[in-house]
Amino acid sequence: MSCKRCGEDTRSKFPTEMNVHFPGWGGLEKQSVWVFPEVLVCLNCGLAEFDVPVRELATLVDGSSAKAKVS
Repeated sequence: MSCKRCGEDTRSKFPTEMNVHFPGWGGLEKQSVWVFPEVLVCLNCGLAEFDVPVRELATLVDGSSAKAKVS
């Protein structure tokens, strides 16, 4: 499958670890969410894509919903 941005077929998967923080000053009071996806990177243009696992996605949704209720 070719890159969505440049159309080249130069994509490779890389293991990663990411620490996702909630945005804004309110996000500083929330615990960040660790995610360990494989990232698909286009080696031509740098476009990167990954999926957030269901469990971590639910944590992000819950944290975002809590922020919305406070506002």
